[in-house]
Amino acid sequence: MSKFWLLIGGGVLLPSLAMAYETPGLYANFKRVGFDLGTSKVSNYQDYENSPNIELNQNTQGVLKGVFDFAFEYEQPQYRWDNAVYAEYGKSKIYGNPGRDKYVENADTLRLTSEYVYKLWHYSNQADMGPFANVSYNTEFTSDSNARRLKLSRGMQGIKLITGTSGITDFHLAAVEELDFTYPQSERKTAWQIGFTYKYQLAERYRFELESYYRDYLSYSRYEGTDFRYEFFAIAKLNYQFSEQFFVEPYVSYFRAEDREHNQAGSNVVFGVAVAFSDVIKMF
Repeated sequence: MSKFWLLIGGGVLLPSLAMAYETPGLYANFKRVGFDLGTSKVSNYQDYENSPNIELNQNTQGVLKGVFDFAFEYEQPQYRWDNAVYAEYGKSKIYGNPGRDKYVENADTLRLTSEYVYKLWHYSNQADMGPFANVSYNTEFTSDSNARRLKLSRGMQGIKLITGTSGITDFHLAAVEELDFTYPQSERKTAWQIGFTYKYQLAERYRFELESYYRDYLSYSRYEGTDFRYEFFAIAKLNYQFSEQFFVEPYVSYFRAEDREHNQAGSNVVFGVAVAFSDVIKMF
């Protein structure tokens, strides 16, 4: 993971930070409402057929999904409080012998999140940093294949840096506590996580974005073979805003994780393009 640490370290040093929002208030942020189309390549999916993680338990080549990413963001000089919903769903048809065709899910996520950031430190009207707390509930609309339906509550506490629309717009280091209800007997897990979001305006209508996180699990209340030891995710996007509210976004994403019952990791690489609506509305 040495390359990952170099990427994080270099990202922190990059300039061009800005305020999260210029004026305090409540904002309705439609981050993405649209469709993604692409192809995926999953490695070692045979070992992860029972995993509740949709990225690893299918060998689907085609990806077509609808995405809804929305948040109410309450910005104040001393704190920021966000409440968000993220949902995506997609299916692909796998052709087999006559009468053996089937549909499989290649995307199925529903996540509700609430996050509070206290702006303890201010950096010359360029960035704010301080302690934060984040709680979320992660599930799926349906279960698929041999896997169980994911049901997980996650809490994070740590330090977070927030800025505006360019440069490092998010950087956090946090302790993570999870309560997993996926299996009949609930389980508690402890981890740590580091992550960031970086945006760079290439031209008037073009913006490059890079998002990544790494989560490492430290302890478990009991043994479940499908629990991850670690997980890593990164996505690079080239956003083209062809109108004020609509954009096209080619992207490549990479997810990698290793569970407790296997000594080799599973991974998922996706090459795709998104066509979506986005807008920010100031409520008051």
